Amino acid sequence: MGLLNRYKSTMHGNYWKGICKYGLLIGIGLSLVVLVRYWLMYPISQPVSYTENFAMLIFMFLAVFFYKRGLEERKITLKESYILGLGSGIVASIIYGMFLFVYAQYIDVDIQKRCFELQRAVKTNVNLNDEQLMSMVTPSSIAFSGIMLSSVISILWALVVSIFLRNEQGVLITKEMKNLEKEK
Repeated sequence: MGLLNRYKSTMHGNYWKGICKYGLLIGIGLSLVVLVRYWLMYPISQPVSYTENFAMLIFMFLAVFFYKRGLEERKITLKESYILGLGSGIVASIIYGMFLFVYAQYIDVDIQKRCFELQRAVKTNVNLNDEQLMSMVTPSSIAFSGIMLSSVISILWALVVSIFLRNEQGVLITKEMKNLEKEK
């Protein structure tokens, strides 16, 4: 147990407010990306593609950057930037999933057909009949897939963003510091 280092980090801002604020903005941004693709006659054929993943990375980077700029000393630890990035990514995923449901239900009803064709082309789905595949591409299934895939990718993107934007190291807690805290 002597090799285990413990770091003490200070949270500099109100990250719960930041998570809600920037998560909402990222979710709206991802929804706009899908709408712009639809208007440019390049509609999505799966819940999350490379375009949405890259947009999530850019939006998450901007969110943590602006959050850091709003702090008094403009210092942020890896832990705080990761919590902010991951939290806002998960909130954005939920908002994006709700948008995907509306998108698949009312805006682009052909997405179900495109998703069905993709599922039919997958080799592991050869044994499934058309009814079973259609149940996999309902608007609620598309929305749920969008939420899950975006949430998983936000774990990685939050780590990448927090590594690049952190500018304060955590304080290494030594045995002497533990003894001083116990004496207080």
